[in-house]
Amino acid sequence: MAENTPSNGPGNGRGDGSSPPLVYMRDITMRFGLIEALRDVDFVVNSGEVVGLLGDNGAGKSTLIKVLTGIHPPTTGQIYFEGKPVIIDSPKTARALGIETVYQDLALVNLMSIARNFYLGREPQQQIGPVRFMDKEVMNSQTVEALDHIGIEIRRPEEEVLRLSGGERQSIAIGRCVFFGSKLLILDEPTSALSVGETKKVLDYTLAAKEAGLGVIFITHNVGHVYQVADRFTIISHGNKVGDFMRDEVSQQEIAGMIMGGPVPEKLTAVIEKRGAEERALHDLVEKAAAPTVQAAKQASARSRNTVLSVAAIGIFILLLLLAGGGVFSPASPTPTPSPTPTEEVEVPENIQTLIDQLLNDADPGRRAIAASALGAERNRHPASVEPLIQALSDESENVRESAARSLGKIGDDRARGPLEEMLRDNYSNVRNAAAEALRDAFGLSCSDAEGCR
Repeated sequence: MAENTPSNGPGNGRGDGSSPPLVYMRDITMRFGLIEALRDVDFVVNSGEVVGLLGDNGAGKSTLIKVLTGIHPPTTGQIYFEGKPVIIDSPKTARALGIETVYQDLALVNLMSIARNFYLGREPQQQIGPVRFMDKEVMNSQTVEALDHIGIEIRRPEEEVLRLSGGERQSIAIGRCVFFGSKLLILDEPTSALSVGETKKVLDYTLAAKEAGLGVIFITHNVGHVYQVADRFTIISHGNKVGDFMRDEVSQQEIAGMIMGGPVPEKLTAVIEKRGAEERALHDLVEKAAAPTVQAAKQASARSRNTVLSVAAIGIFILLLLLAGGGVFSPASPTPTPSPTPTEEVEVPENIQTLIDQLLNDADPGRRAIAASALGAERNRHPASVEPLIQALSDESENVRESAARSLGKIGDDRARGPLEEMLRDNYSNVRNAAAEALRDAFGLSCSDAEGCR
């Protein structure tokens, strides 16, 4: 196994204190209704560092990773990536930044070959006329070469992944992340259910990823495994961070005791105080590094706001001129009151009307839900569907109510705001979540069934 050289402490960037870390999560709080899963948690990962993220079941470590990978936006707090403030609102955004997660069972597609899995979503292509084909020859040769470069040997790149052992599958997934230039590698329980030999391979590949310059988060219940490769340990208990400890500062037994909710050993009290001072210095460093980005964003926002105000002022001026030219501000001369004429109804396209009829009249709740969802599709959005969708919020089927709420969020009509807020008290959580997401997307509101909207 490669030598594991500890870094100098959390938040040192390259280890010299002169640059911000790869990842800095500051004051992360995550609430689910009345449940507070995380409370003001700071978490740091440097490039070329392995951090063991440890905690008992329900401690909050999985929630913290889901915030980092864009599955859950934090209730409060800020994430910095390479010294810049970022908003990670989806796993796609996380991958675009260079954050890759390797799961124990979901890392690869079992029925595909090793090469197909290695290039999944990034397949090289060759073109013959207007037709494009996957270049399997290039995929096979480059897969073997790339894996061999980091010490992973495979029998045949055409071999199906389902024929590989658990350790071999993990090694392919880790090698893929290293090859495609990921910056942060998250390993979620990578050694569970593996043999001793396969566990050693995964630990070796973890160190290879570190030596390639990646930051690595190693999540596990097995302190013995992570202790072999981690430079630093972050321990979480009941949504709070217990502390950050370098490997030479703490023993496996002390880590296990803190994971199980035991007190922090007296000898580590000074370490926790030292880490607190380091984190305060880190906060100043990150804010200084992020200042140009924040200032540029403020200036862009100000320019955009000024442009909107200028256009609005010009529009109002032109409107006043038109009104003055039309005699609106002149004394009105008595004229006979004309008979009101019926307003012309907005013509509803036939396909929209068909979906509205299906939503309101179909006896099958499944088809009603499909119609409600279809009315929110970009090609089908129409003002005439708003009232029927609001009416569908009272449907007896929770699936119909959920689909109607999501479509109203996509249409973004002011008429839907009040009815959607009422759906935050629905009996079904999927309906409440859909209503909260719709209010966020359509009206920029932060809503929950416990706190309402703000």
